[in-house]
Amino acid sequence: MRRRDFIGLITSAAVSLPRLAVAQKKPVRIGWLVFGGGSLGRIDQSLKEALSQGGLVDGSNLQIIYRYANGHAARLPELAEELVAQKPDLLLAVGGDILKALFDASNGTIPVVGGVSDSPVRSGLAVSLANPGKNFTGVTFLTDEMAAKRMELLNEVVPDAKRVSVIFNPQHLDDELTFARKGAQSFSIDVTAHPISNPEELEAALRSASASGANSLFVVASRLTSLVAPRIAQYALEQRLPVIAAWREFAASGALLSYGPDRIFEAKRLAGYVQKVLRGTKPADLPIEQPVKFELVLNLKTARIIGLPISRDLMLRADDLIE
Repeated sequence: MRRRDFIGLITSAAVSLPRLAVAQKKPVRIGWLVFGGGSLGRIDQSLKEALSQGGLVDGSNLQIIYRYANGHAARLPELAEELVAQKPDLLLAVGGDILKALFDASNGTIPVVGGVSDSPVRSGLAVSLANPGKNFTGVTFLTDEMAAKRMELLNEVVPDAKRVSVIFNPQHLDDELTFARKGAQSFSIDVTAHPISNPEELEAALRSASASGANSLFVVASRLTSLVAPRIAQYALEQRLPVIAAWREFAASGALLSYGPDRIFEAKRLAGYVQKVLRGTKPADLPIEQPVKFELVLNLKTARIIGLPISRDLMLRADDLIE
């Protein structure tokens, strides 16, 4: 059996959930906090589809109450309070900063389920992965701890990248910048950090990165930086700078490469947690799972535009090539 066929078989089995037998007369109610605006992104949408496949259909036996932050992290606590006031059966989100807002607002009164990029233990959402012990459970992508590997890939693809600018959201609860700095030291790479707290701050951060003399960009993945990924990629193409990040969305938007967990696959796993909690299992008793599927995505079109050769070995190692 071919490797990709085997992975497809495993993926199908992993996300095939038993359908929820719903006997209640009224729909269950989920409060869903979304970082973007107006509609669900591909990760949230994949989770919603997995819920439907498992028997929880919005508008039928499920009522979803949405709140949208429109890319502004400062609004998350306020919106979380609004959702808690609706007294849903469960609070749901993908993103550490979003979930922390829900966790704090609920104060242990409403179960919280979701996916986080960092360690939920470091961020205070759980006592341990095996025994969360609090009111949150779900999956951790552990994106931050893979930052050193992404620095290694950057050094492999761009060996002369000796000054790297990191674009990051300081309100995003992870340690990717710390791990990235440690990884950079191994290759004698200087790192400069350029924070953005909302989309409007991106242009100034990019100008600051250029002024620092950076010859590559390292983007710390978050819901905010994902929203502005196309703008980062466009700027980098204009300046002929390679960009590396964790999530596929960045490579799809024009970054040189991404390496990290397959977030669509991992988000779909959350549907099983939602089902178990709605059946009565306490989040404190549901182990938080780590990612099981990772992907390396190379954007060959971007490599050609910026004049960067990609080795055959790296292309063979890639899970996807964007032509």
